[in-house]
Amino acid sequence: MQKLKINIVNLVVGVLALTLIGCTNNQATEKRVTVGTKNFTEQYIIGQLIKQVLEDNGFKVDLRSDLTSMALRAGMESGDIDICADYTGTAWMIHLKRKYVPGIDNNRLYQLVKEEDKSNHFIWLNPIWNNNAYTVASWPEFAQKHKLATLSDLAGFYQKMEGNIETFVDFEFSVRPDGLPALEKFYKIKIAKSMLMTGTPGASLIALKGHKTDIAMVFGTDASIAKYGWHVYSDDKSFFPPYDLTPYVRKNTLVKYPEIAGILNKLVATFPGGGRPATPEIVAECRKVWQKLNAEVDIEKMEPKEVAHKYFYQRKLKR
Repeated sequence: MQKLKINIVNLVVGVLALTLIGCTNNQATEKRVTVGTKNFTEQYIIGQLIKQVLEDNGFKVDLRSDLTSMALRAGMESGDIDICADYTGTAWMIHLKRKYVPGIDNNRLYQLVKEEDKSNHFIWLNPIWNNNAYTVASWPEFAQKHKLATLSDLAGFYQKMEGNIETFVDFEFSVRPDGLPALEKFYKIKIAKSMLMTGTPGASLIALKGHKTDIAMVFGTDASIAKYGWHVYSDDKSFFPPYDLTPYVRKNTLVKYPEIAGILNKLVATFPGGGRPATPEIVAECRKVWQKLNAEVDIEKMEPKEVAHKYFYQRKLKR
């Protein structure tokens, strides 16, 4: 009987040991990362896209959303966050504190950010050329009537009309040194004071929607552009800083999981121009994709998780 008890005890100990070894092995082989996003629609969507594609490749993903730009960067710097997608313009002027000089195109700014941020142990992967920057728009009928396509075309029309074109911009944009004053100087235009209207963020969209203005300040991937089919004037002289959405990863995370670079670059490759240098045509096409994605959340009221899942399904990816 005593021998039987000893054997049972040994058996239990052995089972527990095997269980602990199994748990330890599982913990050792489990791939886990934290992804961070900011607090607006486009960021919620890219966060879900990154989360889902990593999960499809065997990762456990902790998604932390609703962060400000500064909180997201602080999380990357502290190591609380492993991966995020930020904008080249934000990185260059806010995080890296570099002065922007008009005339730098999408490709050049991306390369500058990528090289500069290496010293901070961050690796910038391939960019999504959606350029969610300030821009201006009108109803397509206005552009067609006056044969306008680019900001240079529009500047020429302002000059012809002596600035007498109804124009609506956010108040902040109207006074910030890299906003309207610099835009007027750069493109050699002057908007008549009686024609210039300002308001809180979003007011310019409402004004254009209601035909209360001819020209309105918008952001490049605003959902309303897709909904109403507005004409966005291409920034043919690269005045506005490019804001191209780009995944970047802590160097230590990539050392541990080098496959992440390939996985996320493959995700980027599903968007127009993914992995290739930007052109005005690629940027315009990519913006349209993101206008529609944002519209699915902001206008159609889909959840970002659902939008990401649908995106993968339509492209016959795993999801």
